[in-house]
Amino acid sequence: MNDEPDVSGGRRVLGVVPGQPVAGIRKDPRGHKFVMSWPHLTVRHAVAAVFVLLLVLIAALAFNAPLREIANPALTPNPEKAPWYFIGLQELLSHLHPMVAGVLVPAFVVIGLIALPYIDRNPARKLRFRKVAAWTFSLFLVIWVLLTIVGFAFRGPDWNWVWPWTDGWYGEL
Repeated sequence: MNDEPDVSGGRRVLGVVPGQPVAGIRKDPRGHKFVMSWPHLTVRHAVAAVFVLLLVLIAALAFNAPLREIANPALTPNPEKAPWYFIGLQELLSHLHPMVAGVLVPAFVVIGLIALPYIDRNPARKLRFRKVAAWTFSLFLVIWVLLTIVGFAFRGPDWNWVWPWTDGWYGEL
């Protein structure tokens, strides 16, 4: 049995990635050079993971991120804000009925993103040929980022509108 990768559609042992092999040249029928994913790609991923881990460790040591006091159910801070990754949903809840903002809109977004590959049947892989997918995702992302920024920086006590540069800063990281 041959364990060499067959890039023409047959059996693959671990997969192949573009690159220059150490010894010899393996080419697919279209003339592209390939190497096995183990050890070439795996070693690159391990080095990248160690580099990112070191960056996170340095950031954790350089910046102090103290915990707040123990939660007191008798004293709720005003404004009480959700964590940054949910604050867009909290802002949406302030504008729409809870059933719509908390259930229907997130369900519509998830179902829409699942259905997007079936709606946009374009086989192209480049972004410039995938107009429907690019516009749909971009619109979703812009709306969500705007809701998050408004909820984080422009909401103060009693969830009223405040200007952070004149009325005070109520955002927490």
